[in-house]
Amino acid sequence: MQHPEADIVIAGGGAAGLATGLALAKSGLRVLIAGVPQSIRDDARSAALFASSFAFLDRHGLGEMLRERGWPLRAIRIVDVTGALVRSPTTTFKAIEIGEPAFGWNVANADILEALIKAARDMPGLELEHALFASCATEDGAVHVTLSDGRVVRASLLIGADGQKSAVREAASIKARIKPYPQVAITCRATHPRDHEDISTEFHTREGPLTFVPSGERRSAIVWLMRPEQADRRAALPPTEFAREAERMSGHFLGPLTLEGPQGRVPMQKLVAERLVAARIALVGEAAHAFPPIGAQGLNLGFRDCDALVRRIVEARRAGKDIGSASVLEDYARERMLDVEARSAGVDMLNTALIGNLLPLDLARAAGLSLFNAIPPLRRIAMRIGGGMPAFGAKP
Repeated sequence: MQHPEADIVIAGGGAAGLATGLALAKSGLRVLIAGVPQSIRDDARSAALFASSFAFLDRHGLGEMLRERGWPLRAIRIVDVTGALVRSPTTTFKAIEIGEPAFGWNVANADILEALIKAARDMPGLELEHALFASCATEDGAVHVTLSDGRVVRASLLIGADGQKSAVREAASIKARIKPYPQVAITCRATHPRDHEDISTEFHTREGPLTFVPSGERRSAIVWLMRPEQADRRAALPPTEFAREAERMSGHFLGPLTLEGPQGRVPMQKLVAERLVAARIALVGEAAHAFPPIGAQGLNLGFRDCDALVRRIVEARRAGKDIGSASVLEDYARERMLDVEARSAGVDMLNTALIGNLLPLDLARAAGLSLFNAIPPLRRIAMRIGGGMPAFGAKP
């Protein structure tokens, strides 16, 4: 049987899969992306895209169209409302301190997908399919990918960008370490009379952060982590009552909130794949790692995966190498695994310290933020690392 061919098949039509496919197709590779949604669901989630993400996106001509749909984040403020015996000091990180006009731009997930799908439809060599990844088999120096509509595509490489329940990860027999948290995130948007001043503000509660991320003029995206039973209760509230509870928790700092649009609801867990690669398979984004939205690390970490994998593939192709070979994929895995492990562990430590309600953890959290307030060079290093930049030296 003659199978259609592509250089690369990407399973997953989310932001990581689309951005990877666009970057690879722009380099001249034939790419098929499976699982591209037929319609985009707006669940009020957004992503604060930082410097490392825009370094990748700009190299492939994708950055400006996302900036145009986003809102700049010029500062990040952390406020302790846990009621702990030892409270952490309010800490504000300003982008201007590291010579940047903004840490990044907050862009609605639905807008990211819409922009990337539009660009992908116009990209030569890039094929978009609604059919999902079903299975794969590696033989004869290729990976044979079966889609949910029964078609089989022969490729040199399969990239799993299909989320936390990744079918590619399962097909590759790659195990994942999963740690559920007693938290659910409710996402929504609100308008308010007071100016957010382009500051993303995190109120740290005992159940998790309540974060207001600028998303327009006097408009914010809200991400509220709470216990599952509280999520059940608040999800059933009328919008006005939900808004009043968010106002009280945040000290009414933006004035009366008016909710607009849909609400989303996401259970929280930490997930780290034990390996990033298998025979002719590589994982990126939430197929490889996931954790609570603390410090806006999620999609930024995923785009760093995409950037590293694209670079390795393009370099191999230029050198006349097999782009799906073990050496190419192992180089990618070595480059990314330390960053994935370190950031996953860091977010887990911060989240555990926040919800743990233990005095030693409260002391450590308060001491850490006090050091950032007292030692500006240390604060600047933390800001650069948090934004995916080198601690010292040039931008990514």
